[in-house]
Amino acid sequence: MNMQSAPLPSWAEMNKLPEQWELYKQLVEGVPAGIAVKDVLVGNHWVIVEAESGCGMAMIVSGGRGSYRLYPEALHMELRDLAAQCISWNFLEASVGVAALNAWYSTPENAKAAGMRIEDKSTNDGFELYRRLCTGKRVCVVGHFPLIERLAGECQLSILERNPHGDDLPDPACEYIVAHQDFLFCTGITLTNKTMPRLLQLAQSSATSTILVGPSVVPSTVLYDYGVDCMAGSVIVDPESAKAAVMQAATSSIFHHGVQKMRVERPGWLQSIA
Repeated sequence: MNMQSAPLPSWAEMNKLPEQWELYKQLVEGVPAGIAVKDVLVGNHWVIVEAESGCGMAMIVSGGRGSYRLYPEALHMELRDLAAQCISWNFLEASVGVAALNAWYSTPENAKAAGMRIEDKSTNDGFELYRRLCTGKRVCVVGHFPLIERLAGECQLSILERNPHGDDLPDPACEYIVAHQDFLFCTGITLTNKTMPRLLQLAQSSATSTILVGPSVVPSTVLYDYGVDCMAGSVIVDPESAKAAVMQAATSSIFHHGVQKMRVERPGWLQSIA
């Protein structure tokens, strides 16, 4: 069968998927039925989905299989069915699906209900927040984040990257490294490219503290069941400003235009590692 002509996935069809997709099924199941999609904006770096519930965003991941099929169909979908696109092997479609998940889970109201924390007078950067805890520890970072080398002199740092450069390790090294770390910082786009379930499985096999980082992070407490200790994502606090920034190809400057970094921590996690 030609996968490019296959119908778009829906929530009903997700229920037929094997157990390897359980994390994705639980996340999509948590999005209520009947929420209309109002707009989908795809920029150079970010995608924003606006729904009746609010706005959510994700980083754009390129590649994967086939061509993009969501225009104009996305505007006629319920949010839950648009969120189901997170299982697509076309990574742009999957990016839209993750943004749709965040149009439910990462609205200010729902993130607050999950335990959202925002520091008013200090950094909300996921690495800076936990930098002190990493001193002298074994730390693995999945994804080459900007300025991540700042941790290199403070801990035993390993960086896994799909397109490695410098001292980065190629991402298949996760099979040999992740289970032996004290801390795992994992980019939220691993949900988009389908590597997150295995990374979490590897981290759960040991006492590794797992922190998801970036705007693609879906702040759902479902992730606690998979060993996640902290979800350092973002919320859109000014939709119009954020949408304008996306359409003007903003990169990290979007955090000064309607997007606020935040985190949701597993209750008792920090006390357990103190």
